[in-house]
Amino acid sequence: MSAVRVAIDGKCLLPPRTGVGRYVVGVLDGLAQVAPADLAVEVLTPSRPRRTLPWVMVDLQRASGRGFSVLHIPFYYGPLAPRCPTVVVVHDLLALEHPEWFRPRRLHPIRLLLPRSARRAAAVVTFSRSVAAALEERLGIPGQRVRVIPHGVDRRIFRPPGSDEVAACWARFHLARPYVLYLGPLEPRRGVDLALAAVANVRGAVPGLELVLVGGVRSPVAALAAAPAWVRRLGHVEDAALPPLLAGAAAVLAPSRGEGFDLPVLEALACGSVVVASDIAPHREHFAEGVALFPSGDAEGLACLLRQVLEDGDRAAALRREGEAVAGRFSWAASARAHVALWREVAG
Repeated sequence: MSAVRVAIDGKCLLPPRTGVGRYVVGVLDGLAQVAPADLAVEVLTPSRPRRTLPWVMVDLQRASGRGFSVLHIPFYYGPLAPRCPTVVVVHDLLALEHPEWFRPRRLHPIRLLLPRSARRAAAVVTFSRSVAAALEERLGIPGQRVRVIPHGVDRRIFRPPGSDEVAACWARFHLARPYVLYLGPLEPRRGVDLALAAVANVRGAVPGLELVLVGGVRSPVAALAAAPAWVRRLGHVEDAALPPLLAGAAAVLAPSRGEGFDLPVLEALACGSVVVASDIAPHREHFAEGVALFPSGDAEGLACLLRQVLEDGDRAAALRREGEAVAGRFSWAASARAHVALWREVAG
């Protein structure tokens, strides 16, 4: 069996790191555990830290001529005329399905480049069956060229913490009251407005309840313009501090209106959290047995489920157990094995 040389575009590893970067780091961690001896992986970094997108595409074009077996592109852009097979990752098709959710500066490059890169690729990786079906329906990409490879979770970090870790976390962030937590970028499509409305509804039954928001602002959220005092915004929090924040919450809310996978849900389940999530397709596909699902976009439905899990200790305990079991199905090692098999197939 001949050696396989894979180049991975590493632009997403530069700060600020997003979900795309977390995916690449996860796959690289998995490869460290399972990579075969005949696989050589090189992570390509831009020639300049703030390389603009057109120049990144030029860099990738040049890299495609350096004798690699496969060029793996973790986002929507790629070389215009690649000289080796490419594998393009499509996280979702939300920019095509719901352009109103995106700012023009972010929307236009995705709508222009994603279809071209995906159609030109030897194979496309995505993370849920719903996105795979949309790729065929919207872009005409045959199902045999699409590989669904779910994310994994880093068990060295995301695990149920001890009570002392939770207590230290509460002291660090001054969390003296019961709270529910939202984890992810702050932007309208993620349903932050639904979380705020639901907690406002439930506070009458649970006095002192707070909503803790963890994540940076990606787009302005109108509901947060004059947020009440019981909304706490922690901004970016390092990974090591997330498990006690997640496990210490009375519930973790995942109210997004659209996702390709939703890694924060998996990380919360791995930490033993009670998760209340919208019933969008990726949540149903990957996490249904371990989360409480409400109709997407329904703030009253979210409030009703939130009140139930806060008041019913037995149900909350069952969700914690079932959620940990669901999280146990996912690993970055399994993801890495699937990537290696695909790269071999594409390399021929």
